[in-house]
Amino acid sequence: LARRGIRKIMLVDAANVPGGSLAWINRLPGLGEWERVASERVRELTQTTSVELTLGHQFAFEDVLAHGAPTIVIATGSSWAHNGLNGTTHSPIAGADAELPHVLTPEQLMLESKEPPGERILIVDCDGYFVGAGLAERLVLGKYSVQLVTPFAEVAPFMSMTLEGTRVRRGLVKAGVELTPGHMVHAIEPGKAYGRDNYGRDVQWATDAVVLVTQRVSCDELYRQLRSRSEECEAAGIKGIYRIGDCVAPRLIADAVFDGRRLAEEIDSDDPSVALPYKRENRVIESPAQPRPITAI
Repeated sequence: LARRGIRKIMLVDAANVPGGSLAWINRLPGLGEWERVASERVRELTQTTSVELTLGHQFAFEDVLAHGAPTIVIATGSSWAHNGLNGTTHSPIAGADAELPHVLTPEQLMLESKEPPGERILIVDCDGYFVGAGLAERLVLGKYSVQLVTPFAEVAPFMSMTLEGTRVRRGLVKAGVELTPGHMVHAIEPGKAYGRDNYGRDVQWATDAVVLVTQRVSCDELYRQLRSRSEECEAAGIKGIYRIGDCVAPRLIADAVFDGRRLAEEIDSDDPSVALPYKRENRVIESPAQPRPITAI
């Protein structure tokens, strides 16, 4: 937006460190370089007078109305489900509640310093990317006994598409993580987890804590509140309300970054909430009077 010439932009972040989930993702083993995704943009923001960055403040509905900006962009991200909601069973896991001491989410481990109540940890990974594997490596290096259970045929299958899968899985086994692909956890209770393999056979695990890497849920409460109270927003001079990134739907970091870039480039279109069609090709028209020679092969 600053590059587009917008002269006054207020960026409000509820956290004390900008960058959203990258503030803790870059602390997972091997992902320190990912910090540049946020740090490079923060560096650029410090070089412009158009952007005012406010940290450690979470805007409520009344704050948005009082600010006076005509255009509001909600980028409140997503968080991991506290009840084990997942795309495998399309429902929560029985007994999963991150308010309990033996059930944890990635954010509780990395941001809230919630400690597992024992040495045996079972990670339920329905995500299939770097979070489950990264947490498993971090915890086993912290001297915990870790078992990673996933419904996929292999652990972290998406990492095979980024050419990291074999290396990561070998590293986990070498570090002492027990990998259990082809299984899904269906119920949790203190000291135990119950599940089933892909062939329908029941399985039981003894564990002191369960980490839910099951599904992310959009944090879109503020956006929905603004949309549902449109008359108050219009009276306050708000003309446009948009959402980007994981607030729309949880996705890859690259997709969330693109979503913000896309909205900034199209903020003055007829409807910025709808992406303009991509220009996928440049057509070259040759004069029919001078046809291109055909070479036989």
